[in-house]
Amino acid sequence: MAHILSPLTPKRLYQQIAALLSQSIDDGKFPVGSYLPPERDLAEQLRVSRASVREALIALEVQGRVSVRVGAGVLVLPVRDGGPSAGDTEIGPLELLEARLIVEVETAGLAATLGLSDDHRRMSEALEAMRNEVAAGSTRHLADRRFHVAIAHASRNAALVLLVKTLWDQRMASPMQERLETLFAPPERFTAALDDHQRI
Repeated sequence: MAHILSPLTPKRLYQQIAALLSQSIDDGKFPVGSYLPPERDLAEQLRVSRASVREALIALEVQGRVSVRVGAGVLVLPVRDGGPSAGDTEIGPLELLEARLIVEVETAGLAATLGLSDDHRRMSEALEAMRNEVAAGSTRHLADRRFHVAIAHASRNAALVLLVKTLWDQRMASPMQERLETLFAPPERFTAALDDHQRI
């Protein structure tokens, strides 16, 4: 009887980097309590972008393999049982952002030509809710999602509404996205987002 091979599952680049670093940790190249090389050095050694390395490091942190300490480095942690595996997060934060840029820009273009006064009212209400969230220090992005969904409704395209909702739900449910924002997004990003949304 012939041996049947299991099909290969294509992995995102950040997942490959995370798997490689995880294996290096397991092999003792980076012992528990030591620090990984700086992000820039890892990117140069692996010949990948720093953004991909950053995603991989966040993935490893979510798995509990490392602790990303801004200004200090990336500390290797002891292995913990029951953590998520390297393949649990199918969509990386940068892929999600790329998809949102494509979908939301085109959606906004349609909304600009097809939107009605009710749509403008819904966007204004979402923007006001966003201001209140920022003032309260909330990072839940519920009003931000509401604003983008209002734009999608103004496009008069149900498929785009579904896409925008799905992309936002994925963004809000991603522990990698949340950790990436906590570590690397400046505190004033919410104010800048408000300004951008007001211009829209």
